[in-house]
Amino acid sequence: MHISKLAVHKNKFKVECRRRTVASMLAQSKTESEIAEQLNVNQSTISRDIKVLKELSQRFVYDLAKSDLAFYYKQCLVGIEYLMSFM
Repeated sequence: MHISKLAVHKNKFKVECRRRTVASMLAQSKTESEIAEQLNVNQSTISRDIKVLKELSQRFVYDLAKSDLAFYYKQCLVGIEYLMSFM
């Protein structure tokens, strides 16, 4: 069975839209079962969505911290070099 690229793209878009809705509903303190019922999907689908959302948020925070820490580390080295130039 051949699945067209358009069908795959539409499915990915549908999943991403659902996950945005799940994130919004979680922010409103909805339970997994409430979300599943309102979106008319299995609770296991919502559990998987939540797992993916957590992984994405952790990756975002890690990447943010990694870039900020590298910047501050470089600033510290520059500061040390500057202080050493007075010795």
